[in-house]
Order: sequence, then structure tokens, then C-alpha cells
Amino acid sequence: MLGTKAGLEDLMHVKSWDDLKRWVAGHWGEVIDAVKKQLKSVEVGSGFDLTRALEELEGLKSRLADDKIAREVIAPALLLIQAERLGVNETTLRYFATVASGAIGGDGSVSAAEGKVVSASGKHAVALHWGAVLAAYGIDAEVKRAGRDASQAVASGVGAARLAGLYFLYGSPLFEGDERIINYKLAGAVKLAAEGLDIRWEGLRRRTEGGLVAADLIISVGGVAVKYNVYLRENAIELKFQSKDRSRVELAARLLRIAGVDAELERDSSRDVWRVYAYTDVLASASEELRAALANIVRRAVEHGWVDEEKARRWLEKLEGGVAAWEGKKFMVRLSGSGALEVSFRSTSRKSVEDVVREFKAMGLEEGVHFAVRWSEGLGRVSLLAEGVRRLKWVSIHGEEEQRRRAAEFLKFLEERAKAKGAEVLRKLESLVEEGRGRGALRLVGPERDGVKVLDVKTEEKDDKLYVTIKAEVDGAAGEYKITFYRERRGIRYLRFYVRGEEAVARAVKLIEVLTGERPIAVEMPDGRTTIKGSGRHIDAIARYEELREAIERWSNR
Repeated sequence: MLGTKAGLEDLMHVKSWDDLKRWVAGHWGEVIDAVKKQLKSVEVGSGFDLTRALEELEGLKSRLADDKIAREVIAPALLLIQAERLGVNETTLRYFATVASGAIGGDGSVSAAEGKVVSASGKHAVALHWGAVLAAYGIDAEVKRAGRDASQAVASGVGAARLAGLYFLYGSPLFEGDERIINYKLAGAVKLAAEGLDIRWEGLRRRTEGGLVAADLIISVGGVAVKYNVYLRENAIELKFQSKDRSRVELAARLLRIAGVDAELERDSSRDVWRVYAYTDVLASASEELRAALANIVRRAVEHGWVDEEKARRWLEKLEGGVAAWEGKKFMVRLSGSGALEVSFRSTSRKSVEDVVREFKAMGLEEGVHFAVRWSEGLGRVSLLAEGVRRLKWVSIHGEEEQRRRAAEFLKFLEERAKAKGAEVLRKLESLVEEGRGRGALRLVGPERDGVKVLDVKTEEKDDKLYVTIKAEVDGAAGEYKITFYRERRGIRYLRFYVRGEEAVARAVKLIEVLTGERPIAVEMPDGRTTIKGSGRHIDAIARYEELREAIERWSNR
């Protein structure tokens, strides 16, 4: 496109990477002029040396033969020239967002909590370059120091919401055939982009065929807009967008995702079109803005006498009250007949079930230990087990950064659902969360506790039993304790091991009491050995230690 503009015709002859480096070097003066032009919209943070950064950027012209330098600056240089020559519109925004996604997905970051997107970091000159690019595409940015030899270009506030929206709409890794968010920066971008969401409707009409009521719904983020069809059908509200251009339908699906709608994308081979659609229950879990727009369409249709009032009332109850959902998925939270907490998701869509499984695994949960998946007559069910709730709390404290964030958000969602279900449900959830708080928070090997120092620990699962071997010093005496975790017929868990001698018994009892906070039972046997026995309370207490947590969780849920 640039090669068709006056003064840039030689770009049409660029056929290689080396040609491109030479071409950009030849137009470096235009790049610098564009940077200077945008400086009025770029905030300079404390400690950032603007004069030095600009001098460094001007000096890069002679270094563009170096691939390391060229890879950092050629793409933003082309984006600046594009903004100057072609202006800012949906087409150029798409190119901008695609390139910017590389900077964000690489060294950048997205924080919905802080309302901030870091689009690039590194050399001061490169940060200034990106700051100018952001400003050229309508995103206010700040360039700031991020260390002695590094700086960042940062968008915040309205600019961050706009950039996050464009990043999510056009950035990888939403590749062909998979509309799933598989990158946590993109997950944060969805939340941040929602702040810049604009939704409106128009064109309410009654079609002659069957009296179907229809309207247009326009959703836009960051200057990118899609117009959807809304139909008030006999039994449901339907929102739909279709086109022969798959990329346009994917864009429509991503915009819906920002609006809180996890919509289905499918191909109609008979008509050679792609479409994305959602119905009443899914729409009722969307953002407040989208639900409000749909509710207004329903009300206006009632005023015209085009929709039955009783049917409209049911729709409005769902739209105005909303449906509690996590990532567009409705979870059931309740107490079972036995008083146990039930957290589950059900769907006939295999993709939706797989999405929930993928989410749980991303949070650090293990299938069969922390959650279960079951299919029956075409209906899939994902159940979060009690051990999974405990594990989520542990992950929210001790997991990796993104796992901590994700687990904490899901626990917050469960707490809100539990509150809505009543005090008993909330108490049960809080009890499991509290149990998880202490699990795995301690190291077994290393620190000395009241005369007990564990030197090593090993585990082995065999024949429905868990064998734990602990080497420890108790009051200065070294010993090896081979402990068996087992179940009786009713499923009640116990631990036991054997020792000989009065002093050995005293040390064994002290070992368990110090590690669990509760004294075990010691029973002398006819052969001269003494059985040291603990209950499920001892096992739960030992599960607090990081070295044993996973093995005990896995064994307990077999």
C-alpha cells in the first residue's frame, strides 16, 4: 500500500530483508520527522533523557545493517510512515495492532488491575520510537526509565484500554480454528479493553416474513466496529454476524469476547459463509452494556406491540439480572444432599467442556485429583472437587504469577456465587479455602522445629497405599521412619509405622506431633514392636508441606 504513494514508489521493488533495511535507512529522515511531530503527545517520565534518546534514534540510521537493531526498529518505522501517508483507519489499525502485539507479547505486559499496557522495553531510543508510534495511532503514551540501560513505552487509562482492545482483536495467538484465549496477556487485555467498549443499537424493524423482529447492534473497541443482527425469535433472542470473509467473522467473535460473550464460530458449507452467534442465556452473562442494549431493543419491540409481554418479561429478567458466569461459562455452586460443596459446569458442547478443562489445568489443577470430567448421553460435566478448591487457594498464594492471578479471580467468582446461594454454601466454601491456605506453605526438609529436623523425604504409591520415608534427627538422634498411608473399608484414612524400644517410641511420637501439631496413638504389640498410628487429621496436617502435598492429594483422591 505504501508503495503506491508519491515518493515511496521504490518500496514496490523491495524483494528481500536486506533491501528493506536499505530502504528504511534511505527514508530514516522521514521517520525522525514523524517521531518529532508526535512528541507533543508523548509524556516524558522522570529520569528519561529525551534529548539523548532522540540523538540515539537519529544515529540508528547508520546501524540498520545490523540485524539486531533492524529487528527492533524497522516495523515501528514502517508504522509511522503508514500513519503519515495513509492516515488512521480500520485497515491501518489492523497492521498497527498486529505489529504492536509482537512488542506486547514479547517484552511487554498487560495489567488490567493497574490499567496499563507496556508495549515495548529496551533501549531508550527504541522506547521513544514506540512512544511516537502509539501517539500516531491515537494512544497517549509515556516513555519512562525501567533501569539504568532500559526504558519503556507505557499506555495507561483510556489509551491502555484502546491498545488492549486492538491487541486482543488482531494480535496472536488467536490462530485459525481456535478462538480460545491461550495467552494470559490476552486474558488481561480482554478485561482492560472492556473499559473502552462502545455498544449501541439502531434500525428496529419488523420483517414481513413471519413477523420476525430485528435490529442492528454495533460494538466497537479502539476504533474498530462490527454491526451484528439481533433477532427476537419465537423462543429466544439471537445475536448473529455472518460473512464469507472468515477473518471478519473472527473479528466479530473477538469483539463479542470483549463484551463478555463466549460465542460459537461455525461454517455453513451449504452457503459458503462463516457465522458467529449467541442466544438468550449466553447473552445474559455478557457485559452490563451489552445486556442493557438488548433489553432496550426488547422494550421498544413491546411498545410497538411486536413481542408478547409475558415472553418479553422473561427475557428482561435474564438480561437485567444477568447470569453469573466465569469466562462466559455458567457454573453451578450449591450444597449436595450430604452437605458437600458442589461446583460444576455442564454443556453439550465438547469445545466448551474442553475450554473449562484447559482453564483448570492452566490454574495448576490436575484432572482426577482436583477436578473430574464425565460424559453421559452427550452431556459433559466438569466438577471441581473439594481438593480442587483447597488447591486453588494454595495456588493463589504460592503458584506462579499468572496462576496466582487466575486462581484468585476464580475463587473470587466462587465466593460471589456462594454468597448468592446462602450462608451455608458460603461457610462450606470458606472452610475449604481456609484448609487450602495452609497446605504446602511449609518446607518439610531443612528447618529445625522443636528438636526435629527432617533431612530427606521420599514417596511411593503402590496397591492403593502411599509410602512415605522420612529421614530425620529427633533430639539429635538420626533415624529413618517408613510411614504407610492407607484406607479402611469405609474410606477413612490413616497412617501408621512401627518402631522398637522405649526411646525410639518417644522420638517417633515426637516426630509426628511436631510435624502435625497433634499427638499420635502409640500401641505396644506382642512381638515387642510399637505401632504409631495417626488419623485423617494427621494426614491433612502433613499435606501442608510442599514436598508431600501433591503425593497426598493424588493418593487421597484415588
